[in-house]
Amino acid sequence: MSERPGVWTRPLFNINLAGWRRLFARYQARLDRRLRVRALTTGGLFSALQAMQERLFAAQLNALALQDPVFIVGHWRSGTTLLHELMALDEGLLSPTTRQCFNPHSFLLSGKSADAGTAVVRPSGDRAVSSDSPQEEEFALLCLGCPSPYEAFIFPGAMRNIGALTDPQEFSEDCRRQWEQSLIRFLKGVSLGKAGRLLLKSPTNTFRIAALRRLFPGAAVVQIVRNPAPVIVSTMDLWNRMWERYALGPRLDNVELRETVIDSWVAMERKLRDQMQDWRGEAFTTIKYEELTAQPYRTIERIYSELRLGTCPSAERVSRFLADSPQLRPSPAVDPELEAVLRKRCAEIFDRYGY
Repeated sequence: MSERPGVWTRPLFNINLAGWRRLFARYQARLDRRLRVRALTTGGLFSALQAMQERLFAAQLNALALQDPVFIVGHWRSGTTLLHELMALDEGLLSPTTRQCFNPHSFLLSGKSADAGTAVVRPSGDRAVSSDSPQEEEFALLCLGCPSPYEAFIFPGAMRNIGALTDPQEFSEDCRRQWEQSLIRFLKGVSLGKAGRLLLKSPTNTFRIAALRRLFPGAAVVQIVRNPAPVIVSTMDLWNRMWERYALGPRLDNVELRETVIDSWVAMERKLRDQMQDWRGEAFTTIKYEELTAQPYRTIERIYSELRLGTCPSAERVSRFLADSPQLRPSPAVDPELEAVLRKRCAEIFDRYGY
């Protein structure tokens, strides 16, 4: 295990003051006083920037009408990022960038980045990310102080309540209203001065299809699925890597982590199934990670056809992007005894998707 960073050097998310206050009150963590002061001070600065950005751009944002987005959903480590990157090659679709998602309170103030910067490998270890890479809007909601399952990156105990932190239908009325307003405002900022339909990707959206449909009744959804056994092993690795970098509270041990990942996935699938029952057929499709990696262009072409998205990125552009990207890692090996346990615990998921 690597040495933990110090008070002044450890990475913190760019969370505003209200967000840090809510997190500290909720999780009652015993932190170094200097770290708490650092978080609250930087949070105050982000809140000030947020107020300035709102004051300067309110009229333009109020006048802007959003097109209903295309959502990419699926469990963590199922290939959502790869699918997002490939569909984002379409110049007719508009995705939030890493810079925007981690600086939602100030990206309009700083203007368009002239340099994407050096790409770095993300903590999960498999994809290169730059400031202009397509990114999850969930990070923007976290930084804006909204309830978010990504609170669990900072306070791991939040994983035990991940479903309730994800679906706005389970929030208080005030929190739900704040979440909706923050999401709409952020997406309008991303769209300001640009043409194109939003392309949004976050595994968290798999929990909240009904809430998203209420906000965006004309949205389209593509779900990506993958063999559940390696997904669960890889998801556990993801959480441990993120905790190594960001956790301020005690971590879950691997036994509790595995059980929590399984329970949350089963709950996610049941919620998705219930909320998708009356979805129009032309607005929802499901693909497998295995077919996306085996035949990327044909799979993207099928998505575009089934969702009626128009002309998809060319085969040449898809191939060139994949050739220039880090090589995809093979699925992690799963111990046969563990796989038997997972097949029993997640039988409905294995059966539903034919694994």
